[in-house]
Amino acid sequence: MSSTSSLKKASSKRISTRSAATRAKIISVAERLFAEKGIDGVTLNEIGKAAGQRNAAVCQYHFGDKEMLLQAVMDKHVPGIAARRHTMLDQLEHSENLQLSEVVRAFIYPVAEKLLDKDGGEDFIRINAQLVALHTASAQNMGPMPLNLPRPDRLSKALHDAMAPLGLPEAILKQRTMLAAVLLFHGLSDHTKMRKSVNTSEQVVNTELFLRTLEDGILALLSAPVSSSNQPASE
Repeated sequence: MSSTSSLKKASSKRISTRSAATRAKIISVAERLFAEKGIDGVTLNEIGKAAGQRNAAVCQYHFGDKEMLLQAVMDKHVPGIAARRHTMLDQLEHSENLQLSEVVRAFIYPVAEKLLDKDGGEDFIRINAQLVALHTASAQNMGPMPLNLPRPDRLSKALHDAMAPLGLPEAILKQRTMLAAVLLFHGLSDHTKMRKSVNTSEQVVNTELFLRTLEDGILALLSAPVSSSNQPASE
């Protein structure tokens, strides 16, 4: 290889490394600002400035638009959550008697573990609380999801199978699983805010106790008997 070719290759590698570092910095700043100000409350220009970039169009250059930047934030976190959940579901599928309590744990803990992720984990949780309506509508085939995320079909089936012995009407089952998602993401989101703002009361920010209580609450929500007045007219 000629010296000129070697120089070009080295230069290209430096540019690629620099570009990757810039993208990572923008994603890190974006997830923090999306969490703090809301997805609709921050502009790409603000994100670029907060990331220390002089070029006003740096976010557009690397990501195109806000939706694609949000997609990059999701791509940073979601694959790990999906892999962890699939591992838990793998273990459950070998069980002869599928327990709803075990499926609830597979629903909660792959997301809750983001509380321990110092690289934007809490911000990711707060962002998802803003997106939970879109997530649940997509999961229930009620509308398109603007983001490219893995569909929770396997988890949905496990929940459906584990709740089958309860004999719930299908409409009630769907409503409860959607409410469980709201409770999960908004509960975790509010807990992250308390962890940041409350330093004097250990009982208030006891994460282990909170997660056990969240687990009990979601299990109770999913398994409670249906009141006679809430029986749907038709399924």
